[in-house]
Amino acid sequence: MAGQSLEFWTRLLHLPGFVVVHCQEELQPPRYCFTVAAEQPLGVCPHCHKASEEVHQTRTRERIVDLPISGSAVELKVRACQFLCERCGVAFTPDVPFLAEGAHATERFLARAAQLIRSSDVANVAKFFALPEQTLARWYYDFVERCRAAGSAPLKPISRIGIDELSLKKNIGSSSP
Repeated sequence: MAGQSLEFWTRLLHLPGFVVVHCQEELQPPRYCFTVAAEQPLGVCPHCHKASEEVHQTRTRERIVDLPISGSAVELKVRACQFLCERCGVAFTPDVPFLAEGAHATERFLARAAQLIRSSDVANVAKFFALPEQTLARWYYDFVERCRAAGSAPLKPISRIGIDELSLKKNIGSSSP
């Protein structure tokens, strides 16, 4: 694909610090496969906190599920650099911020799936995204636990109390309106 098209896909996917280096469109089933790589190959050593540009090796995480585009599934191949720290001699791979830990999915995909699961169920959402139900269930529960551990959903004061109308009618007696 032309460079201009890759720039378009990079802007559309909006994966911070990463650019689309290859795009493949498949017609059956409708799917986009994108290969993304770090914009700037640079990592900070977790031991000595020194920046390193020396790439030791590159690994590719494949079959990463992302949000669909216009009815087509999206699959990412993420090229992640492993760096060698010149100061301590340790090899390290920086975290990729948009990838979910322990899942072959992006954080935004899991957030959207969790939102849908809360108003439906795992089976329907798995069918909607064409994923195995057990896989999505595992990803969902891991995502919810990570969110709970991170405290991303702080408790809020109660602002509204719902009333069960049937119970209320039962307690009124036999006088029907």
